Amino acid sequence: MKHFLSSLLLIVTATSVSASAKDFDAVAAAPGSHRVLMEDDKIRVLRVEVAPGATEPVHDHRWPSVMYFEQPQPITYIEYKLVDGRPAETDRFDAPALNAAQTVRGEPEGLHAVMNRGTAPFVAVRIEFKDGNPSHTR
Repeated sequence: MKHFLSSLLLIVTATSVSASAKDFDAVAAAPGSHRVLMEDDKIRVLRVEVAPGATEPVHDHRWPSVMYFEQPQPITYIEYKLVDGRPAETDRFDAPALNAAQTVRGEPEGLHAVMNRGTAPFVAVRIEFKDGNPSHTR
């Protein structure tokens, strides 16, 4: 299981941010699942919530981040790329629920969506580091 989670995080964080236009910023493109809890010039803290059975809209995350999984659920991670200016699905894979309170560090994420395959809301807190380096937040 640990090897699977490491592989999943590598795949998720290796997705390039090729479409980081404001149109696909998580808060603008998927406001129903990304709520800003706090934002300043260095960080943005998001509450991420996806209802059971729901798939959030296609979006990206242009900054490195740390995610705290408050209420993890099994998900399907769907990757996209722009084709003629529109998102086109390129890959999808199922991932089991992580452990509650698990925290992971990730690189910027390209176009993607998450489908919650669980029976309860998927809930996480994401801290995005605007300068690209979590150690420079002071």
